Amino acid sequence: MNVWITGGAGFIGSALARQLNINGIKDIVIIDDLTNGEKFSNLKKIEYLEFLDIEDFLKKLETNSLDKPHCIFHQGAITDTMERNGKLMFKHNYTFSIKLFNWATEKEIPFIYASSAAVYGLNETCTENHLYENPINIYGYSKLAFDNYVRKRINDLTSQVVGLRYFNVYGHGEEHKGKMSSCIFQFYNQYQKNKKIKLFGDYLNFEKGTQCRDFIYVDDVVNTVLWFYKNINVSGIFNLGTGKAASFNEIARVIIGNHIPVDDQIFNETIDYINFPEELIGRYQNYTLANMDSIKKFGFCNKFLNVQQGIAKYIKKLKNDQE
Repeated sequence: MNVWITGGAGFIGSALARQLNINGIKDIVIIDDLTNGEKFSNLKKIEYLEFLDIEDFLKKLETNSLDKPHCIFHQGAITDTMERNGKLMFKHNYTFSIKLFNWATEKEIPFIYASSAAVYGLNETCTENHLYENPINIYGYSKLAFDNYVRKRINDLTSQVVGLRYFNVYGHGEEHKGKMSSCIFQFYNQYQKNKKIKLFGDYLNFEKGTQCRDFIYVDDVVNTVLWFYKNINVSGIFNLGTGKAASFNEIARVIIGNHIPVDDQIFNETIDYINFPEELIGRYQNYTLANMDSIKKFGFCNKFLNVQQGIAKYIKKLKNDQE
């Protein structure tokens, strides 16, 4: 039986498809929008059964002319946190998700979908609880709105439903994302170009370069998704990060250190601290850290790469691509 991956040409969706191939699963239906043609590169090394454009897929879904899949991995979304078009954001991230969710649950098909740490907004406590959910942009709100729709239904369902609130995912396959690619990818490119890295200066109670994020390597995200795929009796909405936060200063130091030995002098000569951008004031998460207690209660014990290990692995892949 086949599986579906929405957003299958995107960053996490394509990484998931590659790992499914490695696991011997090649009957994959990729569902995506290739308006951004650069995403084709993520599909080149994937074996899949069929590619469906999102509009064609919706028509087939509405007419019930699709073969029932074994599982739906719903990874497709508008992920641009700077997008201001709420109607567009809700059409893709909420309305489409509801249609697919209702179709899947009616047919009792496991449904594993991508939510986001953006639901927590400026809260530094990131626990899967209404008390800490306060998104600061329409992207985060669209994700929370769908999470809340799922919450109302999940206890009455007989099939698996899992929402994973991804924290800051980085790794191979994000190159097409432009300004929405991870800061790790952007810092790497800055260093490659001019041996300099730009970091945010002081903002609110954060000193220069001390903004922190919970960075998780894409392979660890995929392996967690597949853990749920194997543990079909586990349902719920869960955080997915490493449970550890790293500052931008730390990330920059690791990137430099993967090129040359780095001490304080070299670090200070490499870093340019810039004024915090006006367009991000009040719209930027200065600190994220995933509380992973909920997922661990179900026996989840996967070990994640730390930022030193993950960045080294990522840079090796990026350098191999350039050769």
